[in-house]
Amino acid sequence: MDEPLINIIVPVYGVEKYLHKCVDSILTQTYKNIRVILVDDGSHDKCPQICDEYTAIDGRVTVIHRGNGGLSAARNNGLNALASGALSKNKGDYVAFVDSDDYVAPDYLEFLYKLLIENNCDIAQCGHYIVFSESRFVDKGKCQQTLVLSKDQALESLCYNGVWDVTMWNKLYKLDIFEDIRFPEGFLYEDTAVSHLVAAKAEKLVVNMTPKYYYIQRYNSTANSMAWKEYKYQFIEVGDKMADWISVHYPALSGAANVKRVFVRLSTLSQMANSNHRDKARISEMMSVIKKYRKAILHDPKAAKRDKLGIITMSFGFTLYCLVWKLYYKIARRR
Repeated sequence: MDEPLINIIVPVYGVEKYLHKCVDSILTQTYKNIRVILVDDGSHDKCPQICDEYTAIDGRVTVIHRGNGGLSAARNNGLNALASGALSKNKGDYVAFVDSDDYVAPDYLEFLYKLLIENNCDIAQCGHYIVFSESRFVDKGKCQQTLVLSKDQALESLCYNGVWDVTMWNKLYKLDIFEDIRFPEGFLYEDTAVSHLVAAKAEKLVVNMTPKYYYIQRYNSTANSMAWKEYKYQFIEVGDKMADWISVHYPALSGAANVKRVFVRLSTLSQMANSNHRDKARISEMMSVIKKYRKAILHDPKAAKRDKLGIITMSFGFTLYCLVWKLYYKIARRR
């Protein structure tokens, strides 16, 4: 084919209910020269069988079966197979990631590829729908015009939770971006952990938030579970690592990096509020960091209004913060 080969890595674990819709949406893309790499991460349901069935009906599908290691390990397995040439001599030119409980629009890859090529960029990003049910879709894209960003602008956007976001699955990448980048294994919030490293490898990035990806909102998933789990503190760790790295390598963005430090703490406090979890020592630690950067962020015109409201509310104590957050969350979920 004249079209360059695009690899799509799909980690698969415990999603037999969603897997057919996900893979079918990829195989029916208007962009045809694709290789779909299904990485079965030791799933105990029917997913391994479903993956194997796809290899029999479409030669563009490859399956890697492995023991359970988590989403990061599964993605890394796919990247390593490409890097080593284990799948074929043709490694392809591009790579995208799709989560196996989500699905994509028919022109998802074509849209991203044209964005990337027409603007001579290394990474392209589209928008996404949050799917709450079969009939309820929310598009949170703020910019359905095409914007070309420098790496500095993309890094700043990551700090402010702006138009360029941390998610891996709504983007198309030149494959060599991941030459020396892998996802941290044994960790959650893997997208946040590498998003700044990935952005910094690109000379130019392009974004158009027209929604082409369908993100299924599952409240029993690892990321969205309402129950409190200790791993949720990892969000602070990966956020601080991003902020530290950006402050060292891009000192002009140190102020923006501090906004990220506060954001990950406000987000963690919100998770605690949702689950009615209390840890006085941890809350005190987080509040002290928020207080340290409070004044600068409140005077920063680029900082989100929601974060500023959180900072102001937190200054009156965690109890009030919980009340305000729960009200906000209830209203947000109705939209």
